[in-house]
Amino acid sequence: MKRPLVFITILFSALALTVSAQKKLYLSQNPIWVEWADTARPHPVPLEHATEPAVMLLNEVKIDYRVEGGNIVKHTTKHGLIKVLDDRGIARYSLIPVKLNRGTKVPTIKARTISQNGKVWNFDQKRTFYSIDSDKYILWLPMEGLDENTEIEYLVKEVNSCDDFGTDVFQFDVPVDKTHFLLSYPKNMVVEGRSYNGLPELRPEQAGSRMQYKLVMNDIPSLLPEKNSYYDLHTMQFSHRVSYYTPNDGEEKIKLNTWNNLARKLYDENYKISEREDRAVNRFLADLGVRTNDDEEKNIRKIELGIKKNITLYPYVDYEERREITSAKEQRSMSVYAVGYEDPREVLDTIISKGVASYKGYIRLFAACLTQAGIKHEIGWAWDRSSNIVNTGFESWEGLEHTLIYFPRQKKFLSPTEQYLRYPVIPPQYAGSKGVFCVMPNKGENTGPMHKVRRITPLPENETRNDVTASVSFTKNMDAKANVSRAWYGYESVGLRSELPEVRPENMKKFVAEQFDFVRNYNDIKTYDLSNDDVSNYNTNKPLVLTATIDASDLVNKAGSRYLIKAGKLINTQNDMYEERARETAVEVPYPYTNKHTITINIPKGYKILNPEAARMSADYLNGDVETVISFESNYRLIKDNKNGDKLVITVNEMYKQLHFPVLQYDRFRKVWNTAADFNNLTLVLAKK
Repeated sequence: MKRPLVFITILFSALALTVSAQKKLYLSQNPIWVEWADTARPHPVPLEHATEPAVMLLNEVKIDYRVEGGNIVKHTTKHGLIKVLDDRGIARYSLIPVKLNRGTKVPTIKARTISQNGKVWNFDQKRTFYSIDSDKYILWLPMEGLDENTEIEYLVKEVNSCDDFGTDVFQFDVPVDKTHFLLSYPKNMVVEGRSYNGLPELRPEQAGSRMQYKLVMNDIPSLLPEKNSYYDLHTMQFSHRVSYYTPNDGEEKIKLNTWNNLARKLYDENYKISEREDRAVNRFLADLGVRTNDDEEKNIRKIELGIKKNITLYPYVDYEERREITSAKEQRSMSVYAVGYEDPREVLDTIISKGVASYKGYIRLFAACLTQAGIKHEIGWAWDRSSNIVNTGFESWEGLEHTLIYFPRQKKFLSPTEQYLRYPVIPPQYAGSKGVFCVMPNKGENTGPMHKVRRITPLPENETRNDVTASVSFTKNMDAKANVSRAWYGYESVGLRSELPEVRPENMKKFVAEQFDFVRNYNDIKTYDLSNDDVSNYNTNKPLVLTATIDASDLVNKAGSRYLIKAGKLINTQNDMYEERARETAVEVPYPYTNKHTITINIPKGYKILNPEAARMSADYLNGDVETVISFESNYRLIKDNKNGDKLVITVNEMYKQLHFPVLQYDRFRKVWNTAADFNNLTLVLAKK
């Protein structure tokens, strides 16, 4: 998901902090770790990890919930020590990423590298930079002096006053020698936790006047990324949530952060509007041609087009100046009509009159327009299925980072803040996932359950396609030319339609060449035409179509008197899955899809294809109901034409309906996947009759 760059002010305190005179016993087989030792010395490499690119000698996480000034404040300390052992490790850890929550303060940040001979490079705080990663930002620490057997040590402290959830990961693509985890909180709080993927189940225990979760673990093995897998779903990790807080003994405990609380939050933020806002929204709908009794789907399209076309979306907005705010000090989003309003932020009449809104204002405007138009809908937050373990029985809001709108009558979804998407296409990473939705978006006060956890049903497999139609012909000199057309439907078109507005005219030919894997030089593109690139085509799933005439000399090799035609390269390349080591993680398909390809080889007069049967391949996977859920089939037919030369027509049909395959089903999945990958290697032999 693309997001506008947001510059965030991080508040660092002075780093000249007093460090106690504790010493670390570096040469001991079981070193006593302190938070930050005065003197840094290298450690020996555990023999069992000598061939690894790196080893994490220590991964230490401490979380401390405290009550400060009547608020629950979360203090987090992250302390790590990594030893890089070869060039792979150096490349991997030249930048140390530290994920932090938005709105956090970072009072302490330290890092250093320790060479094998004991030389120390202390990290320069001025070199820190950060980037946005969905609902978090990443603090990057560039490290100096890296060489084989160099150690990296870092210490980051974070303070956050509004973080009731968290997930800590303890397994990585390198082994972890020592793991220390401590989550501490007052006795009048209840913090629930869940362990995943083989991490020991942690139980809360009393420690003095506080409660805590504690983990001390040695030798966590590495988990390497695998093809067609979502890595983040399989690492050892621990999630926690603040469930109860009782300020005084004897007071009733009220459960916090439930799904119903979330639904109430969505309702309060999006459906409470003033009379002035109500009138402004009605005028806006009239201008868009929205009528209450018109076809519902047409009204949905009109509202989405009207908002996304007429209202500029910024992360933070100064409505007075109609400009984007990039400094945290100016994050006020104030309305010119603020006086007397219950909430002076994101006021709808200002948004409409100024033509600009933040994310929150955008969603409020969608909610108001849909409500006024009488369109039944539900606003919700969704998980990214590629990076979040979705456990709906554990009410953690973490990872619920993207707003979607569900239409019960249409049974389809809309992504309100994605400028380059249109109903019913949403970002592919949310298709097939789940979300928590507010099911009572009506005016007035609501009581009773307000939420529903919904599966975000993806588009059916026949509505997402990446089709290729190609024709290869030869000149009298046996030079090859290809006329190729690619058509992208549904989720397959999302990336390209989002990129196209950013492509400069002088770079368009290069962009076109990148869409054909067999093209090595963009000058081989002789002509091209792009159609249906406007995002409005999502409404009817009209495909994005790219047609090109291409010098196909790279597709043909001469071998004596024969010609080798790499026909399989004409369709989109698929990597094989012929791994030798045993599979560890489940297989994931990003979304359901079907591909249909047609390849025509115009055989020169007097020539023939010696091995047409090589184009015949087939594999499928049947589930327990004897239903085909994935399949690949290619076949051919020969069209005789003694006058102009014969034609070999190859057809390919590929289908993936099921998204998840456990490890036990891996071999059956791999058979189909590799059959498709093998087709890319199809080479036809052309010889004189």
